[in-house]
Amino acid sequence: MTINAFSHNIPEKTFAKLNRDGEYTRLAVSPGIINKHYTPAQLQTIAEVVGVSGAIKYSASYSMLLSVPTIELTTAKRKLEKAGLYIAKQGQIVAMKACDFCDGDKMEAAQITEELYQQLEGLEVPSRISINMNGCASACYNAVYDDIGLVYQKDSFDVYLGAVPMGKNAQAGELFVKKVPVQDIENLLQEIIRVYKELARQKEPFYKFYKRTKAADYWQTIKNYPSRVVVD
Repeated sequence: MTINAFSHNIPEKTFAKLNRDGEYTRLAVSPGIINKHYTPAQLQTIAEVVGVSGAIKYSASYSMLLSVPTIELTTAKRKLEKAGLYIAKQGQIVAMKACDFCDGDKMEAAQITEELYQQLEGLEVPSRISINMNGCASACYNAVYDDIGLVYQKDSFDVYLGAVPMGKNAQAGELFVKKVPVQDIENLLQEIIRVYKELARQKEPFYKFYKRTKAADYWQTIKNYPSRVVVD
């Protein structure tokens, strides 16, 4: 007999339920962009910050969602960051995700991942964009199912665009360009983001924008520059 698999199916505390009777803020917390392992001390800090009044929920985006009283938000953030936890930025921005690089056994793309994070994370865009970096060709963290998927192999990246992440029409992104050298990937991403910022409709999701415009000449221009990019 399976124990607890289906007990307590309806949570007593959700973000919506908590906000009926009080004011709570949701924080998406993780050990980092690449690191997926929480320490016992970090879990203790999370429990302390949430307390008896808040709530914890795990998500599909490699993070825990914490509902904390808004009045305690500043203190909560300070404690979480002191424990070495990363608090994801919210809003209509570029957000970075990454695999765990086989728990650190395949770290070839770790440095460029950090560099891309420093340059791209938090840029304002018409609707939130998720860039998902996977460190080898197995792409087991499903890079192709995010707005922009990067799959690293042999000092280059394959780039996928326009995934529909959910709903009845959900589908993987299309292979946009192959074998972008590491030294060129930031410029290519900056161009994709620039085009989206300048030409997208207000709050238009990236996949809708790409579907609507992918026959436009500027996408071919982005593919072909620099000349070292190999177009499939």
